[in-house]
Amino acid sequence: MARNSGDLAYALRLLASGQSMAVASKEAKYKSRKVLADRIYDLAERVESGEVGGGKAAGGKVGVGKAGAGKTLRVIAYSDGASIGNPGEAGCGALLIDHAGQVLMEDYKYLGRATNNVAEYEGAILALKLASELGAGQVELRVDSGLLANQIKGTYRVKSTRLAHLYENLKEMTKLFEDFSITQIGRDDNKQADRLANLAISSRKRR
Repeated sequence: MARNSGDLAYALRLLASGQSMAVASKEAKYKSRKVLADRIYDLAERVESGEVGGGKAAGGKVGVGKAGAGKTLRVIAYSDGASIGNPGEAGCGALLIDHAGQVLMEDYKYLGRATNNVAEYEGAILALKLASELGAGQVELRVDSGLLANQIKGTYRVKSTRLAHLYENLKEMTKLFEDFSITQIGRDDNKQADRLANLAISSRKRR
């Protein structure tokens, strides 16, 4: 297949080497991560039906991409936000892993000047956007922000007008999934998302 039309084999080799969906879709010349995810999903269905690969994969599941027909893909999403100065230059990061701990997708976003709480919300929104693109049906979002976790659970009220629209956006996005939950974790358990959030800021500074 020509690279300019999307090279699935090349994308799969990149993913197998540990590259993210964002990198694989870009390097393999796909228009978006979703287009690549759809191609992997189609391939997974063909493997499971026995059309290619000599039969179903072990356990009938494929590690990267959407779940096979009749299955619901469950992902664990990690997100974080960072702000230098609070408010100051800010960024957010998110990554998705499967039940085996394999990274499925990751991304980061530079936010300009924002507070840490805004960055935390933006990170959560980014995580759910990635999960939606991947076709996940069940999502557990893990964050280290107690404010974010408790506001989404309804334990805390959203008093800040600055956060209100982000809260509404995030709550609306949770409806995209069959099952959604949010869990507060320690900062030491969220290092990968924190790395991505800070990478968003440092990458922007180097431009």
